[in-house]
Amino acid sequence: MTLIKDEEAERLIDGLPLKMPRVKSVSTCNAVNMLSSENVTSPSDLPENGIAAQDGYAINIMDGAMNYTVKDSAVELKPGEATYVGTGWTIPSGANSVIRIESAKVDGNKLFPIKDPKPWGDIEMSGDDVKRGSIIIERGKMITPYHISLFSALGLRKVKVFDLRVGIINVGDEIVKCNSPKKGIRDSITPLLKGLMPFASFRTAHAPDDKTKIVSLIERFSRACDLVMTIGGSSVGKKDLTKDAIKDVGEIVFEGVQTNIVKRGGVGFVNGTPVLSLPGRIVSAVTVFHVHGLHIISKLVGSELRKYGEVSLSEGIVVRHSMNSTFLFKVEDNSATPLKWGAGLYSQIIKANAFARLERNRDYSKGEKIRIQFLIKS
Repeated sequence: MTLIKDEEAERLIDGLPLKMPRVKSVSTCNAVNMLSSENVTSPSDLPENGIAAQDGYAINIMDGAMNYTVKDSAVELKPGEATYVGTGWTIPSGANSVIRIESAKVDGNKLFPIKDPKPWGDIEMSGDDVKRGSIIIERGKMITPYHISLFSALGLRKVKVFDLRVGIINVGDEIVKCNSPKKGIRDSITPLLKGLMPFASFRTAHAPDDKTKIVSLIERFSRACDLVMTIGGSSVGKKDLTKDAIKDVGEIVFEGVQTNIVKRGGVGFVNGTPVLSLPGRIVSAVTVFHVHGLHIISKLVGSELRKYGEVSLSEGIVVRHSMNSTFLFKVEDNSATPLKWGAGLYSQIIKANAFARLERNRDYSKGEKIRIQFLIKS
């Protein structure tokens, strides 16, 4: 197996002639966790009109006034007049301040301010929150529950999102479904991948160690999906047939990289669709997905989904491996604590929220800065 440098793998993915995924229009109420396919701009100011920021009395300030005449209701206030308003109510024309209810003494139809009213005090002006035409979410960004609330407040009923379709093929005679009572190795990676991509729809399948069947599934999925992922069969053993299967119907862009844990992760190209080969071990599968899978998806949607940072090591690390290695970390308060090293440690991937590539034959000191990539955490 030919292994290339990580930087070369980045360059090759950047050079892939990827096709933009399909786009669909969905109800804004159902768009949470999807990826916006366009810059969404505000159709109006928010608030559209001046509103009261507190319960109290809207007034039209009159210089030297000791009290104000309270109107039961008013569309317009003249100098020296006031009317009750609740939080979020549109203030009447002419009003230029709100006196909080706790700062107002009312006797009959007279309002006596306890404090001198401040011009425009406790009034949210038109567009104070969001200006008409401003971008409220960029193309390729994930729509969060907070965006849904804003869309609703602005009266947006529909939003266009990427209809990203992902095929997942788990390979191996020994593999059984994730919740199967049968003996074998339960598929613990497919449900994980689906959870990491709430913005996608999926086709999933299991293939035995039979190259003809693997080829058939890759061929079929590559024509229906924007990205195909295979799990397992990516190493160099007798039953590792995945990359040969990719070669039979397409091309191998690269077989792997010169970094432990992620080294068996490769990328192919079949019928114009990228095919990501994930190792069958949990830590390897997760980190390869974050390194290469998120890179591919970022290129597909035109927005960087990977998140990086620079943190300090909470303790020293001695790397005595034959090649550069991927380490898991738990990052808190800009400090990274290394976790137990290994390709198949479920307990560690649960604890981790980041990983990093460390150089071979290096002694890293406590407090030394390293560059990390954050794991997706729901």
